[in-house]
Amino acid sequence: MTSLPVFAARFENRPTVRRTRAIVIGGSVLSGLLAGQLMASGHRAAVLVIAIVLLPIFLWQKPQHGPTVALVSALLVEQFGYTVGPRAGAATAQIPLFHGIGSLHISPADLLLLLIVGIYVAKVGTSAVRPLPASPLATALYALFALVLFGVVVGRQHGGDIRFAMTEVRPYAYLLATFVLAATLVTTRAAVRAILWALVVTIGFKAVQGLLIFWSIRGFAARPEAVLAHEEAVFFTLFLLLVLALWLFELPGRLRRTATALAPLVIAADLANTRRAAWVLLAAGLVVLLVAACVALPARRRVVGAIIAALALGLAIYLPAYWNKSGGFAQPARALHSLIAPSPRDESSDLYRVQEEANLKLNIREAGPLGKGFGVPIDYRLPIADITSIDPLIVYIPHNGVLYILMRMGVLGSIAFWSTLGLGIVAACRLLKGPDRELGVVGAVTAALLVAYAFEGYVDQGFFFYRVAFVVGTMLGLCEAAGRLRREDPHPAEV
Repeated sequence: MTSLPVFAARFENRPTVRRTRAIVIGGSVLSGLLAGQLMASGHRAAVLVIAIVLLPIFLWQKPQHGPTVALVSALLVEQFGYTVGPRAGAATAQIPLFHGIGSLHISPADLLLLLIVGIYVAKVGTSAVRPLPASPLATALYALFALVLFGVVVGRQHGGDIRFAMTEVRPYAYLLATFVLAATLVTTRAAVRAILWALVVTIGFKAVQGLLIFWSIRGFAARPEAVLAHEEAVFFTLFLLLVLALWLFELPGRLRRTATALAPLVIAADLANTRRAAWVLLAAGLVVLLVAACVALPARRRVVGAIIAALALGLAIYLPAYWNKSGGFAQPARALHSLIAPSPRDESSDLYRVQEEANLKLNIREAGPLGKGFGVPIDYRLPIADITSIDPLIVYIPHNGVLYILMRMGVLGSIAFWSTLGLGIVAACRLLKGPDRELGVVGAVTAALLVAYAFEGYVDQGFFFYRVAFVVGTMLGLCEAAGRLRREDPHPAEV
């Protein structure tokens, strides 16, 4: 039974937790909106001043929210600028978060992570931070990054360009850095909830942003293929999996109500974005989440069965109705249709992937067990369409991330990478044990996210996207921190 002093302390802290949560999430989103408007109007210096003045003060006072700030930044700001037909893409794509500053090739994202790392180092030995993790998952990530650095050396031996090598290895640096920061700085339940709120509010904001862009181009004779970046397919999938997990694990509260209210907007934005990969990711993630719920929640197996039956019935009606259509609502059907009878556009894309894979396999055979290393151009010796005018980085970073990792880091690097994902899924699934439903949600969603991440890496350069690395690393670190919190605080307060 919870003692009266403990109960009183929790009760007294609830307003503080709620205020902190509101400040972190609301402030982060408002800062992103302000930064986007300033960038759009040409006031780049003002964005830098805001970051330099406000962030260090806030993060020094609240280091446990450093991972949340990094997560919100990555979710808000696109890695690359892009266009939607004749108009510019999202205003947030104009914020140079992932662009090098001058000739230093150090981006504001790098500086943000260095700031949080510096605060961590300054507070080592205090109750504000935890020691570096030494779990099997952490060890796998350390080994993976060591092999990445070795891949840079191998690439130099093969005449690789160090600048392009640094571009290629950045996602792995972000993956490790965000993991370590989340694992060491998330020291309270409030910090866990701040990250969940960050996912809901920020991804919801991106959905609204995408729908507004879609509304602005709806009258175009030739409608653009997409309205948001490729990475949003992963983030929208993560959002929808989180909503379902909150219901399956019976976690009531403001978070679930807010997420549920935003879910229709996220679905609509996912449809408007017309990414075939989005529905592959969602299907894979749903399978993992429903299996996890069956194992972890025996009392909810009937509900899971009802969800599966409803999905089966819905697909039986939906697929015949939209099989040969091409509008927004037909996108999930198109993703499946393209596997069986692709359209000319999809067939051209599929042919390119086949040709690309043939060239990658040739490069893998020639590279040997250590791989070609980073920074070495891919030898496209076999016939393939030249799309460098559309994607200049395709010379170094192909679509198929599975073969790409084997080509760059060889056998050892591939073993380290896939072992990291496997150990991440194991660590996430361990949170499903026991009665702690909140941490169960974290574990179930992270396990599903990792499977979706693997699919995104296979079909669409997903292992190269910096923003995805931020999110995946943060969620892995959150699982690490959650396991520790469950041991330290087995009686969580209300969400």
